[in-house]
Amino acid sequence: MKVKELNKSKLPVVRIDNSLEKYKDKVLFKDKLDKANEMLKTTGLPKPKKQHG
Repeated sequence: MKVKELNKSKLPVVRIDNSLEKYKDKVLFKDKLDKANEMLKTTGLPKPKKQHG
């Protein structure tokens, strides 16, 4: 694709690196994941704002 075609495109152009698949089922930052899960248990997710239309 040429630059002008890329600029007119409505979809982002992303190249996926398949070598990252080895990390798919691995937990890399267990302590941070545990902390985040604990925070979600105690506070929960924020409620979505209603849009006025």
